[in-house]
Amino acid sequence: MSAGSEIEQVTVSMGGFEVNAYVVHAPEGDIIVDAGAEPERILAAVRNPVAAILITHGHADHISALDEVRAATDAPVHMHPLDAEPAGVKDYEPFQDGQDLVIAGETIHVLHTPGHCPGSVTLVIGEDQIVGDLVLPGSVGRTDLDGASWEDLEVSLRKVMPLWTERTHLFCGHGPVLHAFREMKENPYLPPVLPDSGATKREL
Repeated sequence: MSAGSEIEQVTVSMGGFEVNAYVVHAPEGDIIVDAGAEPERILAAVRNPVAAILITHGHADHISALDEVRAATDAPVHMHPLDAEPAGVKDYEPFQDGQDLVIAGETIHVLHTPGHCPGSVTLVIGEDQIVGDLVLPGSVGRTDLDGASWEDLEVSLRKVMPLWTERTHLFCGHGPVLHAFREMKENPYLPPVLPDSGATKREL
């Protein structure tokens, strides 16, 4: 993460169901990630002009406030086409797996991480990751929904986990910010692998 950047969690409620939005306070502006509900609360966390709105996946609890937030900020929306199309999101910039976006002075590495839904992405910012519903506290995203796949989810987890370090935090769609290595030790749904070694999570 660039010097001076900060990821702020904004927990909003959609029909009594809590979901996290995030505002990345980057060196040259703000970046909103996911806009699920209560647009006024998300916008209240903004400190500087919004350079972009990024969507981790297209489920309603992550995009229901998108139109209001976009109208208020006039910021471009970035989203994976496999979720944007069925979700009815128009006029967006398509994410591509492995791309580096430089927005407001911050570099964001995009990884396509399907499993919870076909167009899920993980946003890598420095050593931290905004994971949407890929990883949840002590769990992972549901795979009993249309377009979901446990096999794809496991492949996606093995894609992001080698990037985890002792300093990595996971900013997920629901619940508190997670410490990646703690999840690796305690989350029974994660594959038993340790970044850059042959150790398993049980050996930590």
